[in-house]
Amino acid sequence: MLLGNVLLALAWAALQGDFSLGTLVTGLVLGYLILLALVRGGVLQTSPYIGRVHRVVGLMTYFLWELVRANLRLALDVATPRYHMKPGIIAVPLDVTRDSEILLLSMLINTTPGSVALDVSPDRKLLYVHVMYMTTPDAARREIKTGFERRVIGVLG
Repeated sequence: MLLGNVLLALAWAALQGDFSLGTLVTGLVLGYLILLALVRGGVLQTSPYIGRVHRVVGLMTYFLWELVRANLRLALDVATPRYHMKPGIIAVPLDVTRDSEILLLSMLINTTPGSVALDVSPDRKLLYVHVMYMTTPDAARREIKTGFERRVIGVLG
């Protein structure tokens, strides 16, 4: 399916007479939508590629939402005279096991303002995270596990 999507993107760029990045990305999106329609219409067999692309887009959308939300929270806290930060360090039990999954999870946590992945336990079962706005340790753990970790498993698992 990936090869089919790339071929459709190249065909789109050839029809447009422009092989720029924007045209190729547009071709990839249109090719994916065509493949999705063909799978849903029963013309093509279902493929893991279709679901994986959907999960990658979901992870990117969730990350962008969390990025905007964290930046707004931090900006509001800096702009107001009261101090709303309640920092703390939590140990998050990991369901991810591979290095690539742990790395992606850590990168997403570190890129989001207000949280920093500090360390991974030697047995790779715990991730230590500094959280700037912690209501309760359980709520902070749950937010990481049901937010980023669940989506990372969906994409890489």
